[in-house]
Amino acid sequence: MNRISSILNFRDLGGLVTSDGSIVRPRKLYRCAALTKTSALERLRLTGFYDVTCVIDLRSRFERNRTPEPALPGVRPLQAPLVPARALGITLKDDNWRELIRGDWGPDTYDACALYRSFASPQVIDSWKAIFHALLNARGHAVLWHCTNGKDRTGVVAATILRTLGVPDKDIRADYLLSNQGLESERKRIRTVAKLRENEPGVEKKLGALLEARAEYLNAFFDAIDENFGSFEAFLEDACGIGFAEDDELRHLYLQ
Repeated sequence: MNRISSILNFRDLGGLVTSDGSIVRPRKLYRCAALTKTSALERLRLTGFYDVTCVIDLRSRFERNRTPEPALPGVRPLQAPLVPARALGITLKDDNWRELIRGDWGPDTYDACALYRSFASPQVIDSWKAIFHALLNARGHAVLWHCTNGKDRTGVVAATILRTLGVPDKDIRADYLLSNQGLESERKRIRTVAKLRENEPGVEKKLGALLEARAEYLNAFFDAIDENFGSFEAFLEDACGIGFAEDDELRHLYLQ
């Protein structure tokens, strides 16, 4: 349950069970939406009660400049953008928003899958290496990662970590789809704004492909890993810097 009201889609991955019966350690791996609306007291709680010592910001430079990350006491944020510069710009940036309202652009499943495939692009290897380096160097403390809504980029990072730890795919997908519950209020708000601003009838319905977590999106991400790197194991080694020794260390740190 989200006990920090200003953070959307906040949850702990602890408690999930791996294929060999190990359990993901509670209070070590957190995923959520942006921290931009947190109060000073909430930020203290993140570093105190939640023991967060590393915050990984998956947003683009554009997003960070528009809504800067608040400072957390004792935490140096890590910037690991997951959208390549040449990737299809399927976000609610101002330009896309205006095209959507005019009816010139209607994002669909193909667009969303293309976005997810870009998360497995060789162009973002440095970000994947930084993410896993942070996990290996957390020294027993908690790691938190986020993008803007905590659904897409945050979701693929969570899925990648869980698969690395040995959590079954069905449980990985179940966690990913929980974002539809965690972001329900935000989806309603965005659709309401779109309906009020629309020039094209039904424009708010076109947002579905962007606002929802769908299994086919995550499938597109994993398919792109296989196509670009040959296998998930090769992706871990080549893109994330995770060999046998690092894999064992991750399991020691995050499983019980």
